[in-house]
Amino acid sequence: MPAPAPSGRDLRLSRVARKSSPPTRDAVGDCSVRPTPRFARCGDCFRRRQAPRPHARKRRRPKPRTALDRIVAALEPDEVDALSREIAAIEAVLSPATDRRGGPGESPGIEPRHRKRCRLNLGAACDCTPSWAAWVYSRADRKKLRKTFPTRREAEGWRRRMLDYADQGRLREPTQMTLAAAGKRWLEMAQAGEITNRSGRRYKPSALRNVEQDLRLRLVPDLGAHRVAEITRSDLQRRVGAWLAQGLSPSKVRATVNAARVVFRDFDLITGTDNPLINDPTRGLRLPRSDGKRDRIASPDEARRLIAALEAGDRALWTAAMDAGLRHGELKALRCEDLDLGHDRIHIRRGWDQYEGEIEPKSESGKRTTCVSARLKQLLLEHLERTGRSGRDRVFGDIIGDPFVSTSVNTRARRAWEVARAREDEEAALPEEERIRPIGLHECRHTAVSQMLDAGISIDKVSKFMGHASITITIDRYGHLLPGGEAEAAALLDAYHERKRRPN
Repeated sequence: MPAPAPSGRDLRLSRVARKSSPPTRDAVGDCSVRPTPRFARCGDCFRRRQAPRPHARKRRRPKPRTALDRIVAALEPDEVDALSREIAAIEAVLSPATDRRGGPGESPGIEPRHRKRCRLNLGAACDCTPSWAAWVYSRADRKKLRKTFPTRREAEGWRRRMLDYADQGRLREPTQMTLAAAGKRWLEMAQAGEITNRSGRRYKPSALRNVEQDLRLRLVPDLGAHRVAEITRSDLQRRVGAWLAQGLSPSKVRATVNAARVVFRDFDLITGTDNPLINDPTRGLRLPRSDGKRDRIASPDEARRLIAALEAGDRALWTAAMDAGLRHGELKALRCEDLDLGHDRIHIRRGWDQYEGEIEPKSESGKRTTCVSARLKQLLLEHLERTGRSGRDRVFGDIIGDPFVSTSVNTRARRAWEVARAREDEEAALPEEERIRPIGLHECRHTAVSQMLDAGISIDKVSKFMGHASITITIDRYGHLLPGGEAEAAALLDAYHERKRRPN
């Protein structure tokens, strides 16, 4: 009798039982559960694993380059040329680098400039190295400012900088004025008093002559034909190296750069427009340090021997420079009425220029009163008694009323010092480094400042006596000239520690 067919309820119960009960193993060790087409359950590890699926082997497609190579190999030479022209035309249309309207991926305001003979103009591939033009709109000038660069990176950098200046309201159209024209105009305005120095005072005639000389001999021959707005810092840096290679002293190189600096600084006054120059190329230049040839000072003993070796008529002049620190022009302009020897002081009210005559002091602080040492006072009294000068007469000079001649004074002094040096060499009583050497009037001013500092005079008083505009100038310029004083400083420090020591 055949077995009855299972009902639907029996089939559902059997499936639930199979899911809840663990699988059994047969004698062979295979899983008792028949694997489904996609998954299989293992009786040993109860892990579900991917069942292998038979699939058809995919056919690899050739790479586009390989297919293109096959196509090109099957074409004739003239057909290859025609295909290359078509590809170049498509690239010219689709490439953002050649889209003059600023397509996707290209910075706006940047466009390439191809040469006239470039094949791109004929619909073929570009065969030139294009330059790149950048533009920025200037609201002040109501126009686009354009500039061309050899590379795209330089054009993008220039555009970014100009956009920053435009946001700040500093963007202006660069002027077409050359450095030669700007330097000439600056000199005319400075001589007329329309341009002043940083203190708001008119430039001294000597300063204007130095600027004119530096412009005429170096700046104009080298960079005079260049537009002022196009001169870069690298241009000036190369000229600095060239001037040094030509044998120019470091101090003269710095003076030449200062001449260019005043022209760039006052360029808005020259052109009459608000900030037409965006960058000052004189900023950040690597300039050589001064050689320090004028920093020589004489020790107190050497100064005494230098003065003693001079003629009687020249001792008061050199002592005034070496003890009171008067400048060369101040010594020439000094009058007898400026001397107040009863109160041991000298009033300095004016200077002297070899072309202009009497002029105002170098700065507002130049009008000052300085001290007179006992040695200088004695020599000045003897000088006035011997020459019979008084009132508005010049203190120093071969003729009453006229200043002394610098070359004559220097010649007589050097001749006297050569005789004294020969005598010291013959006696050999002093070491070689301590024997007298010639010194200039400006170096005598260095000697005066250094000896005042070494004598213990406060730095603010020394700055006032020397006529410096700031005490910082005195510290930076003269603080290092006279070494020594370590023993005195150590003694003072020991005495301080002894006073502050507490008894046990």
